Amino acid sequence: MIKLNKYFKLLLILLIIIIIITIIIYLIQSFLETNNYIDYNNYLFMTKYETQEFIKNDNDKYIKNLSIYDLRARKVSSNDEYKTLVINSCLDFSQEQKNKLILCANNAKKYFNNNEKWIFALINNNYEEGFPHTRNKIIFLSPNIINYNDIELTKTLIHESIHIYQRYNKKEIAKYLADNHFSFSRHKPLVSLIRANPDLDKYIYKDKNNIELVAYYNSKNPNSINDINLTNYSYEHPFEKMAYEIAEDYYKLTLLKYKDI
Repeated sequence: MIKLNKYFKLLLILLIIIIIITIIIYLIQSFLETNNYIDYNNYLFMTKYETQEFIKNDNDKYIKNLSIYDLRARKVSSNDEYKTLVINSCLDFSQEQKNKLILCANNAKKYFNNNEKWIFALINNNYEEGFPHTRNKIIFLSPNIINYNDIELTKTLIHESIHIYQRYNKKEIAKYLADNHFSFSRHKPLVSLIRANPDLDKYIYKDKNNIELVAYYNSKNPNSINDINLTNYSYEHPFEKMAYEIAEDYYKLTLLKYKDI
């Protein structure tokens, strides 16, 4: 009886310890969720394999439709060569990268919410030189972009989330174009010196002064994606102008909060 009582006490103590640890873990998780650090329900992080499959399928035909000048800017000789390069550029997210993106995306949503589940894919600088962009509902980012400080990363996420909003809210965007005096000019030619940009539609627009918003490569042999005739990228397209202006407004308002600190 004495031995049984002793074992029973030990088991009871062990059970109590397990219950206490479980409660502590639950409280920590609840605290983190309340403070916007963990919110996986509203975010999806694509694995390296999933990103590779998306690139391989090329359902939006972005890579397929790159012109010879786009390919030269990307230092490849064919669309298939670029696709292979991109497939080899896909990466998996680290837990640290996920946590930082969730924190900044939560802040971005408070300023501009596109009402979509945010999907992230990670690529290195061999794909679109590491510049952030969207395809379908996916935001493509490089590790260099994620390493931005929180304010800059939030600003970038606002910009990219706006491009997704533009893609899936045609009526609202048509109103934006009309309200801001942008009008249809022409269809984008299949082969031209106009730079490909996955965040834009297939049209070229002009402003109220009948000036087209479009980015041309500076030559038939561009040195990079940004070897173009513009220094202010918001003049590439009304979609870019909208995204840059809204993201910049967030940036200015955020900086104002800290100006007297």
